Amino acid sequence: MTPDDQQPSSDTLEPLEVIDFELLSIEEVQAYFPQYKIQSFIAEGGMGAVYSATQNSLERAIAIKILPAELSAHTEYSAQFRAEADLMSRLNHPNLIALYEFGEVHDMLYIVMELVTGKSLHHSAHQSAIDQSVALDLVIALTEGVDHMHKMGILHRDIKPGNILLDTNGNPKLGDFGLARSLTESEVGKTIFGTPGYTAPEVVDNTELIDERSDIYSLGVILYELLTGSLPDLQSYIPPSQVGLAIDSGFDDVVNRAIAAEPHNRYHGAQEFLSKLYALKVLEPNE
Repeated sequence: MTPDDQQPSSDTLEPLEVIDFELLSIEEVQAYFPQYKIQSFIAEGGMGAVYSATQNSLERAIAIKILPAELSAHTEYSAQFRAEADLMSRLNHPNLIALYEFGEVHDMLYIVMELVTGKSLHHSAHQSAIDQSVALDLVIALTEGVDHMHKMGILHRDIKPGNILLDTNGNPKLGDFGLARSLTESEVGKTIFGTPGYTAPEVVDNTELIDERSDIYSLGVILYELLTGSLPDLQSYIPPSQVGLAIDSGFDDVVNRAIAAEPHNRYHGAQEFLSKLYALKVLEPNE
């Protein structure tokens, strides 16, 4: 099956109950974390706020993700935050953001993690096609990180450019493990999460089929987007090489299989996907 046979999935994926919380000032965060020098506010989201800091004892740049008291007291939010920390603690890969510490202070759960000072892939390449060799290297690095996750029994479930940070050397690091789960955990009967456009169809339509291939789908979409500057249109699909003249036709089969509608038509795992990506590196442009 090719992507043009697909039906678009729902544009509405259910979020957690929205709970208002008051953003902590840098001064307040500093008072709660004297072992760090809090430097700046980075971002705010549905699962709290993130601040940049320096670990005083090691002069190490870190990021602190704080779940405010209003959310830490909420059963579903706190359970998801704890699960995120637990899953991150199992991972050790250069293309995955590392966890340094997890704890609770003044009724607030927090995660201390690696600070990546560069921009997200979304901000760096949104709606802009990039050189196919650069796109290939980025997706290979990401897939190597995802392969490590899968070998550790973890699905990410929210792979998208906004969750991928580029360090000062342009190396990608996948983060935000808030929706990650164990491979052995069933999705049946649970609230659906994900990002429209990057989320595999089965996440919405048939949760029994969610597995490693769901993450492969997201990686395939990202590869298509990096090559063409746009998301694949599943109703009138155009292969990458027909969108951009500088894109080698060898990418077409690889992307088509990665984003197939039915999981059994995709690559069976990250290793198989990687083998095809590695093979593309030997192709000359427009061969």
